[in-house]
Amino acid sequence: MEKVFSALADGNRRRIIELLHQNDSSLLEMSKEFSISFQALSKHIKVLENAGIVKKEKMGKFRNLSLNRTPLKQSLKWISYYSNFWNESFDKLDEIINNQNINERSK
Repeated sequence: MEKVFSALADGNRRRIIELLHQNDSSLLEMSKEFSISFQALSKHIKVLENAGIVKKEKMGKFRNLSLNRTPLKQSLKWISYYSNFWNESFDKLDEIINNQNINERSK
């Protein structure tokens, strides 16, 4: 999961994921969406591949990119668990504070 979070830390890589979420793409087509060099884009793709988020298939002289949603879903599941934990903890704290305020007012 560390590789997934590390890959998501960069805005260009998040943009690549957004584009692939809409449609599979070739590396050449993808390069038209960015103002970075082809080499820099390739490096970002490689990071996403290493994290398991992007799959690259060679089709003739082109490389087709597709999104593998599984690592993203696993990360979201982890985030959701802790989000729920913190939300429940804050709700309990809020309840304690409200009860304490009510008790102080009734004195």
